[in-house]
Amino acid sequence: MEPFNNADIFKAILWLLSLVLFIVFLGVYGFRKMRQGFKEITVPEEVMESGKVPGANKNMAFVFNTFQQTLQEINQKKQELIQMHQEAVERVRQIERYNECILESMLSGVVAFDRQGHLTSKNDAASLILGWPKEMDPVGQSYGKILEGSEQFKEILKKVLEENRGVLREEIIFTMKDGGRKWLGVNASPLKGGSGEMIGATLLFTDLTEVKDLQRKVELKNRLAAMGEMSAGIAHEFRNSLGAVLGYARLVERQAGDNEILNESAEGIMAEVKNFDAMLTDFLQFARPAELNRETCTLDDLVKESADVLAEEIENRGTRIDIHDDNLPPIEIDRTLMRQALTNLIKNGLQAVGEGGEIRVQAKRIDDRAELWIQDNGCGISQDDQKKIFEPFFTTKREGTGLGLAITQKTILSHHGSLTVKSNPGEGTLVIVSLPITTSEC
Repeated sequence: MEPFNNADIFKAILWLLSLVLFIVFLGVYGFRKMRQGFKEITVPEEVMESGKVPGANKNMAFVFNTFQQTLQEINQKKQELIQMHQEAVERVRQIERYNECILESMLSGVVAFDRQGHLTSKNDAASLILGWPKEMDPVGQSYGKILEGSEQFKEILKKVLEENRGVLREEIIFTMKDGGRKWLGVNASPLKGGSGEMIGATLLFTDLTEVKDLQRKVELKNRLAAMGEMSAGIAHEFRNSLGAVLGYARLVERQAGDNEILNESAEGIMAEVKNFDAMLTDFLQFARPAELNRETCTLDDLVKESADVLAEEIENRGTRIDIHDDNLPPIEIDRTLMRQALTNLIKNGLQAVGEGGEIRVQAKRIDDRAELWIQDNGCGISQDDQKKIFEPFFTTKREGTGLGLAITQKTILSHHGSLTVKSNPGEGTLVIVSLPITTSEC
């Protein structure tokens, strides 16, 4: 092999340098193109949104325009979905508020329980009817605790939860915490979920106490009307017989002379005849339709007149009686009948308190009615006796006829008034006489 001369070596070096320069030039050119392409890809958002990318060709502009439209449609759909969601939430809230307004506007009580028997919701009417205080929050408590005023109430709810069927129109007695009792009409039904499964139970109940009282009064009125028609004739015949018995007793008294046994017997017979005649008089007064002779007077004056009539008995018993008037306006009433009624009520209070008792009589005006509150600190009246105290011939007194309160109630009702008795054994008795002040109602 021939050795390389200097000329060949020089040519080879030039060729190598040319090749290196060409490679460097290609590298620099490629790097600039890559850098320019990267800048085109990472253009600002405002450039992309405008769809005008500097140096971009038509295909690249089409891609950016399509991408821009897609983003705008997505944002628009997003806003529509947000608005639809807000509208749906607002509709749900409106429905909830509407349902709450319906429940709170109902006069009947509504309560709901879960499957375990815990209270989940109630309305204000339920709290009012069942006597729950406003500050009390029974939600979450078991039905055995919040319905403890009636075992029958609890049995109705238990039946619904266990048997998954409704109970229609049961009438029960509910005992309040203060001892008062109410008649309730109850409907119960299972509470269904979205797929039809039972998730609890609801109770709907109405206070029937006033209705029951009206029914009892109507029944009593019908019974007394029939008895009055029948007994008026019987009482007349009794009086004829009593007149004969009284005549024979006086004849025996005149012929007895100094015979003490006959004289005492005759006096006893005449005394009993007079007592029986007084009872017949009361009975006829009760059975006979009331005929009112109205005149203008005030309850304050009638109370003072009744206290004067009973002054001797009040003093003998050592009873303290306080009378407080409220300067009531005059009303049109039968003065004689009303004074007899008030006298009888105060006398009942005297007999209830015994010696050393206290009776408070207060006249007051409430709206368009004049009321008389007669309160004593006597022995009180049991709940069972309160149901019967206005029935004729019912009495707890050994010497009573059982017609006093019946006649008193009849007198007050004939004046379009009301007579209310509130009492508990050992806590005294409050009697409230309420009469209309406006004469147009009389």
